[in-house]
Amino acid sequence: MIQLHIERRPIQLSPLEQSLAKAAASRHALRLQLQHQIAHKLGAYHPACLLSIHPDTLKYMVTKYSEQLVFCPLVEIQQWFNYQSGIFLEPGYPPLFYSRTEHRCVSPNKSAVAAIGEGVAGLLAQRLYHCRKLARPNHDYPDIVLQGNGQTYLVEAKATIASPNEIQAVLDEELLRMAAYVAACSELDARSVVGVLIGTALLNEQEYRSYVNEVSLCG
Repeated sequence: MIQLHIERRPIQLSPLEQSLAKAAASRHALRLQLQHQIAHKLGAYHPACLLSIHPDTLKYMVTKYSEQLVFCPLVEIQQWFNYQSGIFLEPGYPPLFYSRTEHRCVSPNKSAVAAIGEGVAGLLAQRLYHCRKLARPNHDYPDIVLQGNGQTYLVEAKATIASPNEIQAVLDEELLRMAAYVAACSELDARSVVGVLIGTALLNEQEYRSYVNEVSLCG
C-alpha cells in the first residue's frame, strides 16, 4: 500500500485580485502586483488526512488522468528508488552511467514522475471533492476539468522526487497562473469555479506527500 499524506491550503481571491489576475497575463506590472497581493495571504499548509492507496488503484488513476506516454510508471519509479539505494544490478554488471557534466545529477524518468502526479491529482479530486471528470485537456491547461457539488473544478498537477520544500516552491510559482484561469473561467461558467493545484512529492515507493491549494473567489 502507498501511504499518501495530504495537506491543504485555501486561497480566496478578493474582487481586486480577481481583476488583477485577469489582466496579469498581458501586463507584467500587474502580474507583479498580483504576486505581491497573493504572497500576503499564503499561510501554512494544514494536515488534512492520510490515505492508504493500493498500487492497482493508482495505476488505474494514472491511465484515466495522465497524458504521459510511459510504460508502467510505478515500476519505473520503483526501479529508480532501488537504484538510489544500491539494490539495482546483479553481480558483475557495471553501475549506470549517463554522459553528463560534473554538476548534473542522474534523475528518474520525468514522464513517469509526472504521470504519477497526475494520477494522484485525479484520485484526490474524486476523493476530496466527490466530482467526476468532464474533460482531460491534451497539452493544454489545466490538466483536468471536473464537476461536482454544483461547482466546476480546474485541477493542475505537479510532481517531483525532490523534497517537499521544492514542490511547495513550484506550487507558489504556479498560483498566479491558476488564479488567472479561475478568475477568467468564473465569467464563462454558470457554476462557481474552483482551482485545485496539487503538488506531490514521491518520498519513496510507499510514501507520498501531497499539497493541495484551493483557489476560489470571494463572494
